[in-house]
Amino acid sequence: MVPVRVLEIEVGEDLVDRWRDWFAPAVQPFRTDILQPQVAAALPIRRVEPTPEWTDTFFMYHGAWTWLTEEEFGALRPSVRRSLRAARRRTVRPKLMPVWPSELARAGDELMFNWVASGAVRPSRHESVASTVWTHAHPVLPQAERLAGTFAVSGSGANCFGTVLAATGLDVSDVLVGPVRFQAWLDEHTEPISGTAFDDQPGVVFAWTEHGDLAHATVTVGDGWMLAKPSQAWSSPRLVNTVREVVTSWRYPDTSLSRYRIVR
Repeated sequence: MVPVRVLEIEVGEDLVDRWRDWFAPAVQPFRTDILQPQVAAALPIRRVEPTPEWTDTFFMYHGAWTWLTEEEFGALRPSVRRSLRAARRRTVRPKLMPVWPSELARAGDELMFNWVASGAVRPSRHESVASTVWTHAHPVLPQAERLAGTFAVSGSGANCFGTVLAATGLDVSDVLVGPVRFQAWLDEHTEPISGTAFDDQPGVVFAWTEHGDLAHATVTVGDGWMLAKPSQAWSSPRLVNTVREVVTSWRYPDTSLSRYRIVR
């Protein structure tokens, strides 16, 4: 199989094979607490412990859920199936809806690739970064070039904080790094700066708080480029976009941006 490109990132056959199970499992969760009571009462009740990948595919971050096979789903009344589809559509926005394995088999992997790309603001532009930029960044971000334009092969978990730390050389590229650990690293290895004067230099960490809590982080690689991982989901790659593009994509109510320069 020739590597496919998703969001301008090459994805190998082994990872695509893993994606199929993460995207279209044989037994799938449906949220029940947002359904009409009569619709919820018509559903079989099954409890399954979701993998982190299934949690991120179906946005199982809160609420009550039951699990159905494709055969069970097909046996439901049409009105119930429509209600389940409508609830799923609301739950997974802005992503497209996942599908059953039979639908994926009929439509082909392109359907899954489109789902992975859905919700992303823009593709990765890592191939536009000049080699001299990576060379200049290497002393402070020795692993940034290796990470740029990749999906985590381990699945869900690898997040924005871990990506920033991994770029500096720490062995956490596939680890879910929490805000407490990241803040401790910021306190020890960076100094706060103000303004945009250093945005074109490598090693400036952008950290966003939401309602006062640390929520997201990225790091500049130089020449106006920035390395970012939008979320911990398996479908969220380590992207390179311009500083302006990344900052614009994180303009939300009740968020605040601070800059820190890595010091050695």
